Amino acid sequence: METTNAEVIELSLTKTIETKLVQSNVTDAVLIALKEKYGGMKLKAIDDKESYLEIKVAARECAKVRTLAVKVCKEGREEAVKVQKEWIATEKRVVGKVAEVEDALDAEIERFDANVARLEAEEKERQESAYINRQAQLTKMGAVYEDGSFNLGSASFEASLIKGSPEETWSESVLPKFQAEYAKIAAIELKKEQERVAAEAEIKRQQDEFDKKQAEFKKQQDEFERKQQEQERIDKEKQHQIELAEQKRKSDLQSKRFSLLLPFNPSGTDVDMANLWNLDEEVFDALLQTKKKEFETNQLEQQRIAEEKNNAAIELAKQEAIKKEQQRIAEEEEKRQAELEAATDKTKWAEFLKEVGNVSFFDMKSTQYRAKMTAARTKINEILGL
Repeated sequence: METTNAEVIELSLTKTIETKLVQSNVTDAVLIALKEKYGGMKLKAIDDKESYLEIKVAARECAKVRTLAVKVCKEGREEAVKVQKEWIATEKRVVGKVAEVEDALDAEIERFDANVARLEAEEKERQESAYINRQAQLTKMGAVYEDGSFNLGSASFEASLIKGSPEETWSESVLPKFQAEYAKIAAIELKKEQERVAAEAEIKRQQDEFDKKQAEFKKQQDEFERKQQEQERIDKEKQHQIELAEQKRKSDLQSKRFSLLLPFNPSGTDVDMANLWNLDEEVFDALLQTKKKEFETNQLEQQRIAEEKNNAAIELAKQEAIKKEQQRIAEEEEKRQAELEAATDKTKWAEFLKEVGNVSFFDMKSTQYRAKMTAARTKINEILGL
């Protein structure tokens, strides 16, 4: 019973497909008629355009039937997988029958088109080759290409005419005009060459006469130059002595400044140590002071760091000894004051400097007090230098 139903469904599906195709006028009769009408069409000749156009019309008719069949079959096979398979099979069958005709027609169309393209390419290649040869001929004669034309004397032809003219026109009309102009120009150039040779001969005669006079003048000039060179030698020697003196001055100045700056800038940081002599005196003095201050600041910073490391260890002992030290200092101060009362001014001054030299300096955080500390250090250094 199930087999009978499947057969019924298949027959019904086939009937439905055939009905759809018949409704769209895609029938076996149409396909047979299409093949009978167009199946044997061929080009009468490779260049026969009339039969070519007829074949193109036939191909369009086949394409209409093929397109319609594909459309109907695609719509029908969307209903179900089995229906889809049946429609696809029908599509292939119908399209295959159409292709039997259409492929042959397309082959004939392609054969015609290929032949037309080949002939066009051959003609284009022939024209290009001829144009290259014609260009070479004109260029060799001296023709100039300008504003789309080749020009030589009074002969002027557009490049399109040079390229497209038949060989007969080129050989009998165009080329002879360029050759005539070339002959005129060549004659003029020959005359110019003859005049040039004559002019060169006259110039040579004049040059020979001039060379004779020049030789006499050179003899006199050589004697003058000898005396002049001797004077230049004397002047150069004097200049050499001056340059040696200048080099010595630079060397001495370099050595002096190097020895002054090196203690405060041993690594040469930010300074061209090899050209210190080239600096103005004020610039060098400012540089020296800057590096000196940087060096002192660095030394103080290192001392401060060292002191910070030591302070923690000795602070306790310092506090324990402070009272004893204060008593010792008081006793020594009393003794020193007594000695100063009896000492000379020189001794008192030395003691004063000693006390001033013991003044401690501190690193200030604010700009105001940093400037004050720097000024105080400068004044104390001035006092110590008295």
